[in-house]
Parts: sequence; structure tokens; C-alpha cells
Amino acid sequence: MSSRFERDSFQSGAINSGQRMSPALGTADDSPNLQSLVERILGFAYQGDSVQALVGWLRAALIQGVGLQNCQVELCDVSQQTVTLVTGVGDGWLGGDSLGGGLWGEPGISRKINQVWELYEPLSCGRSRQFCFPIMEIGNSPSLPLTWVGCPMMHRGALLGCMWLARPGKEIFNDVELRRLQQIVDYVAIAIHQIQLEQTLELQQAEISQLRKAKDEFLQLISHELFVPLGSIQLSAQTLEKIFKDVSWRKVPQRSTVLKVLSLLSQECRRQKQFVDNLITLMFPEYQKVSDPVLMNLSDWLPSLLRTFEARFEQESLKLSVSIPPAPLLFECDVAQLERVITELVTNAIKYTPAQKTVTLTVTDSKKEVEIAIANTGVHIPANHQSRIFEKFYRVPELDQRQYGGSGLGLAIAKQLVTNMEGTIAVKSTKQKTTFTVKLPR
Repeated sequence: MSSRFERDSFQSGAINSGQRMSPALGTADDSPNLQSLVERILGFAYQGDSVQALVGWLRAALIQGVGLQNCQVELCDVSQQTVTLVTGVGDGWLGGDSLGGGLWGEPGISRKINQVWELYEPLSCGRSRQFCFPIMEIGNSPSLPLTWVGCPMMHRGALLGCMWLARPGKEIFNDVELRRLQQIVDYVAIAIHQIQLEQTLELQQAEISQLRKAKDEFLQLISHELFVPLGSIQLSAQTLEKIFKDVSWRKVPQRSTVLKVLSLLSQECRRQKQFVDNLITLMFPEYQKVSDPVLMNLSDWLPSLLRTFEARFEQESLKLSVSIPPAPLLFECDVAQLERVITELVTNAIKYTPAQKTVTLTVTDSKKEVEIAIANTGVHIPANHQSRIFEKFYRVPELDQRQYGGSGLGLAIAKQLVTNMEGTIAVKSTKQKTTFTVKLPR
């Protein structure tokens, strides 16, 4: 370091009886001026002001209220090993060619810490730094000394920045003054860190918003691009299937094979369209088709819905056992959403029930709610997976995914729709039976 630094004792000395104490710093920890200053500092963070606004006010407050001649605030970038001047005011600047740091006096300029390591070494360890340094006043007046003190702004043991304060002459800052100044700087560090956190959160929220928008646009595009051609393919397959079933086409070679292929094609198109529909339902709740609740008779409506599964049960060699109260069971609900819930749960039960076994559907009525339980034998859901079974895309690792297939969206859809109807859905699985229970308020 240049010999221009007149090294006094950098550890503060004893307080002389003739020394004056700034009224803003006071002589007690509960100084009203100090408390007021701290409240104003923290107020900048609570109000969401910028770092520039905080330090811009602070420099004037310290110079006018504490009787200083100069105040500089710097922020440190540990990863880049640089300090950047945020603001400064007074009759002289700490820096310049004499410190080996080049031009230093305009906010926004950075310099490498290692170029002036003697200045920042104690600060990086959380200790203050004092020295005298002469400046030249405007108009080529004689050189005047300033006593500088550097107070570190620390956060979690790392140097967040530093504040350089100076007063005329060579009188060092004593222990009490240093303690008061460091208190102020500590609160400044808290406020700056809070402001930086708020700014970081705002940037992250803006990025998240952009990502969500991009995701929504992508899903809307991919859903449309998949849904439309699948519908066309399914319609074409169904048309051809109807044509080949006509008696006039009985002599066509391999007619039965063609019909099987067309039936499979139509079935796979339906499955893929259902997947796209599920995806839209989960990712875009605002697009769900919600109708007003209507009064319905579950005792009549549910058997009618289950008849649409008869061919599927026959194809899979399964039995369906239904227990519904014979008396009219009237309650209000969104019929479209309830139909989709039952369809998802029955389809799920068919998928995981072995041939020759039984799927059981039981309806229980009470004054407060209607309970619909769908049970199947076969696959057991381990206890440690039951709490996650309704998550989007979640698949039980122990199950053979190639055997059972599926996208992992069906149960998530069912849970969301039941929640929409202000009901609950739960699962209970043992080695003998797995039961999904839906409870809807009356």
C-alpha cells in the first residue's frame, strides 16, 4: 500500500475527555437518534425501495446528522472478487490512481478487490478499518487529511459490501463511535439483503410466469395438433368398419382381419383422444366443462352408465357386481363430472382385475352424503404408494407398466373432478382387494 496512508492505530484508541461525540451516534445503545435512523433504514426494505434509493438517502443522513465529510457505499461480488461503487458524496473520493485502483468516483464502476487487498482484507473478516488519507480540495487548495473508517456489511459470514465514512482531520473514531457506526451498517446490510431478495423474487416470478405461458401455449398447440387428426382417423376407421360390415362385402378376402384392424384402430384413437382430453383437463382447469348441478336419481342413472361397460367386461372375462339402494336416491350434482369420475374408476378397476374375477360397485346413502365404492381384486397398491396414487403421472414402480399401460392421469383426473364437486376420494388396498371410495355431499 502507498506510503501516503498515514497508519494510525487501526484498533480504536481510548476516548479522550476533549473529544466530541456526534449527537446522532449518542453515548447509549438506546439513543433516540440512532433508533430513528435504524427505523428509517429498515423502512426502505419494507417499502420495497431500491438499493440506490436507500443508500442515496443514507449518505445525506450520515453526512448531515453525524457530521461526516464523506460517505461511500460499495457492494461486493464474491464470485467475481469485485466491489462496485453504488453511491458517494462529499469533498473527496476514496480511491484513484494513488490506491492502484484506477478511476474511482462514479457510481457503477467496479474494481478488483485484489488490487487494493490491504483495504479489504480486514473487512472480508468482519473487522473495521481506519486510516488517514490526504485529499486535494477544488481550486488546488492545500492538501487536507481525512480519517477514513471502513465498516463491513456482512451476510452469513460473507462480505455483502462495505461503507466508507470519513471526517476531517486525523482524529480516529473511538470504540463507542465505531460500535454505533457498525450497528447502523449492520442494519443497512439487512435492508440491502432484503431488497436484493425481493428483486430476485420478482425476477424469478417473472421468469416463472413466462415459463408457464410458454408451457400453456405449447400444450394448447400440441393438444390441438393431436386431437384434430385423431378425430379424423377415428371417423375414417369407423366409416370403413361400417362399410365392411355390410353384407355386400362378405366375399372380400380377409374381411374379418380388416374388421379387426379397423376396430383396433378405432379403439386406439379413442384411447389417445382420452389422453389428450385428460391432459387438457389437468393442465387447464379453466377449460373444464362444468355444468350447473341438477337433481338426479342415482338409482336409475348409475345402472344406465354401467351398461356401457358390458362389452368391455365381457371382452376381459370379468364380472360386475352392483349394489344400489332400490329406492330413489335423489341428490344434486354435476352429472358430466360425476360420469367422468365413475368412468375413470371403473376403467381403472377393469385394467387391474385378473380374468374371471369380479369388480364390485356399492352405493351407500346417508342424510349428509352419498358414498360410491368401486373395488377390484388383483393388483395390490403398497402402503407407501397409496398417498401418492392421485398425483399427476405417478405410477407405482412395482407394477409392470408394459402389462397395464396407462398415462398416470386417470386417478389425478378423478380426484380433481371430485374436489370440484366438493367431495372426497380415498383408496384402501390390501393383498385381496383395492377399493376407491368417493363421498359426495347431499
